[in-house]
Amino acid sequence: MGEFAKRAGDVVASTAGGTVGPLVTALMATAAVVTRNPALAIASVPTGALADAMTEQGIQLVTRTLLGSAERVERFAEAVAEEAGQPVEDFIAEHVIDARDREFLGRMVDAATVARSDWKTRLLARAYVRGARDGDLVDETEMFVSVIRDLEPPHARFLAATYPLFVTGGGRPYTNAYQVAGVDKGLGPASSLLWRHLCERGIFKETTPERREEVDIFRITDLGVAVAEWLRELGLGLGISGQAAASEGRGAGT
Repeated sequence: MGEFAKRAGDVVASTAGGTVGPLVTALMATAAVVTRNPALAIASVPTGALADAMTEQGIQLVTRTLLGSAERVERFAEAVAEEAGQPVEDFIAEHVIDARDREFLGRMVDAATVARSDWKTRLLARAYVRGARDGDLVDETEMFVSVIRDLEPPHARFLAATYPLFVTGGGRPYTNAYQVAGVDKGLGPASSLLWRHLCERGIFKETTPERREEVDIFRITDLGVAVAEWLRELGLGLGISGQAAASEGRGAGT
């Protein structure tokens, strides 16, 4: 394979983790088949196969990227085991029986590869375990996961602060980021970005104000209510404040 290929092994060894375990490789391969995204399976390709075609820096970049996805899947597997109360291999053997089960697992693993926070990983693991145990919840779970795929703790926290404004005390027809920040003062300036992103996901909808001086007015949609209630049902709605919420928010950037 040549001296360069030999050095490639040293490059891989210097990256975080250094290896991808067989369980994680199998999970990522399953996700690759289900989602028709072969990039998820590249983690199982020997580094030497890439060595003759890439620079040392290129190998290091690709390897770290692949290991980043693999590490997220590994955290997901650990969270599944914790939620299920048994080794993940045993849980999968018990609950992944047919093609529908495999597709469900594959889609959840795919979502886990882009989970940037512990909150998202726990959410996906809890939703997966619940759906795998009750097949009637699979379609519902997949729908919600597709909606919240790119949402992180700050979004969930903003939604948790907004939800009561609409569904309790008769509800309000609309609100704005300033009013939501009054419910959860820890949200800060990011509120103006969060509500717009949630509009893009169909969770909120920008609306026309009744008074000219009002700006950035929005309302929660039926989908938004459903997502908020689903998160609360899972016990991960982030209806919290203070240090715990701040900690979850920092996790989104890791």
